[in-house]
Amino acid sequence: MFELPDEWEAFYDDMSERAKQYIKIKYWDISEDDFLLWLQNFDTEHQKFLAAIIIYRIMYRNINPMLSMFKYVTDIILPNILDEYKIYEIDSLDSFHNQLKSGYGLPIKFSAVENIDTQTGKSGSTIIREFARKGSFHNNFKVAAQNFKDIDRNQVKIIVIFDDIMGTGEQFNTFLENYHQDLEGLICLYTPLTATSLGLASFNTEKYPNVIIKPVELLDENYSFFNKKFMPKIAENINIDDLLQVYEDLVKSKTKLKSNLLGRKDLALTYIFSVSTPNNSLPIFSYSDQNWNSIFPR
Repeated sequence: MFELPDEWEAFYDDMSERAKQYIKIKYWDISEDDFLLWLQNFDTEHQKFLAAIIIYRIMYRNINPMLSMFKYVTDIILPNILDEYKIYEIDSLDSFHNQLKSGYGLPIKFSAVENIDTQTGKSGSTIIREFARKGSFHNNFKVAAQNFKDIDRNQVKIIVIFDDIMGTGEQFNTFLENYHQDLEGLICLYTPLTATSLGLASFNTEKYPNVIIKPVELLDENYSFFNKKFMPKIAENINIDDLLQVYEDLVKSKTKLKSNLLGRKDLALTYIFSVSTPNNSLPIFSYSDQNWNSIFPR
């Protein structure tokens, strides 16, 4: 077991207060009780130091940042694609916004990755619903995946597929396997809020030449929790393998998890959306049983 830094307790207290402040200002959409119950999962000094580092490393996106990221799609990514592929000429961003709100006059549909499993598409569908509810685009531009085949190709030229995260790429690839025939004759612009380099590498561009992937945010291997790149200064001399051992001992002793202890494909992300926790993130955020208290929803 590694030797704890002299100031580890002060760091633990600082990170606990940081989390409470995030909750107080409603940046984290959980209660303080949720947070304190989660902290109780960590018993030993080494486990508490681990918890403090995890809090430091959490990348949290509530609905407002998610909406801002979606706005980046509609204001930057989508107009550029419409121009590059000569799909539609936009006179001005203001006029484009007005047309999105009107519900007609644009060769566009919005959809989300869905119908893969009970969790897939939860955030994508939520953000589209919220964006439409706020009047940013009309419901007429929404389409469910099961209705792709009924789209009038004379009226619609591009479908924007929205998602929270492209983690391993498995879910989106399965989505395309299910619906690629229904997308024939259309350009498919896939715009996950976040994508990992592993997810992007998994995509077969030759198999799906009509699909364009444009994530808003890209995470490389440095964003794994067990990577030295973004560790706090207090942990810079801690061996990553030693920290991993503390984590694995904790999970094996206090949960019933038998696989994906570091998240799907061992990505070990600390990325959280207020509406869901990606399965590529550490499972100790959303896992729950009689011996383990979760902090964020799955």
